[in-house]
Amino acid sequence: MTIRASSVLRTLLTTCTLAIAAMIVWLAATPQSTLLAAPARVRLYVLDCGTIAPMDPTLFGVKPEEVKREVTFVTPCYLVVHPKGTLIWDVGQVPDQDIPEDGTEVVRQGILKAKHRLAPQLAALGYQPKNITFVAMSHYHADHTANANMFAGSTWIVQQAEYEAMFSEAKLDIRSPETYGELKGAKRITLNNEDHDVFGDGTVIIKTAPGHTPGHQMLFLKLVRFGPLLLAGDLYHLPEERTLDRVPSFEFDAAMTRQTRTRVDEFVRATGAAMWIQHDPPTYAGLKKAPQYYD
Repeated sequence: MTIRASSVLRTLLTTCTLAIAAMIVWLAATPQSTLLAAPARVRLYVLDCGTIAPMDPTLFGVKPEEVKREVTFVTPCYLVVHPKGTLIWDVGQVPDQDIPEDGTEVVRQGILKAKHRLAPQLAALGYQPKNITFVAMSHYHADHTANANMFAGSTWIVQQAEYEAMFSEAKLDIRSPETYGELKGAKRITLNNEDHDVFGDGTVIIKTAPGHTPGHQMLFLKLVRFGPLLLAGDLYHLPEERTLDRVPSFEFDAAMTRQTRTRVDEFVRATGAAMWIQHDPPTYAGLKKAPQYYD
């Protein structure tokens, strides 16, 4: 081998070595979510964000003899993965930092229970909170906002009336501003009691549903295999509220809730959508949980 050929070979080897080293550094530094191949169609993952201890059924407009069971709830979180990005829907009731790593169940506010952190559940699917494209919550109540600050780098989708309530100086029940305060500086899509097509193709739509809170909203998905699906937020808490036409005692505006329910019933009939009452344990028990998904 000539001196010149040897020199060229050394240069090539050095270049290759540097390129490989740079790739290793990039892979280590790049969030895993950016390395995942985008799915061909929308996926929905159901995550475990806790349970709620038994409560007085009269809070929800029903009598004990009308439900004939303990009124306990589940609190799911949901991750929507779209070919163009991701959306986290409802973010838990106990902040991750309050849940021990060993999975010991903790209780906050006397009834809100959790033993699984949200961030590790996302990580198990290949996503990090800071890389989630959009964050949206059905409403501001504390059992839906616990990890909102974790998504301050996402674009927040919120109704104007809800935003105003969340940052109002007035004393409002079931509100924990410390859990979502960092969203005030986040990039925001603010809606005026209106629906919003999140990815612009009709598959993931925020739907306005005021009444439970001033800017309560729901999430409608068009899933190829499962079909149309409506995540109803707290439009209902118990199936009996729907069958018996009852409204919780703590609604922002009960008459508005009834109007919204009528409109939603018409929407469900027109679209043939399945409607999941998010807090309902029997509904949740029958669902596939992450890492399984609906598509």
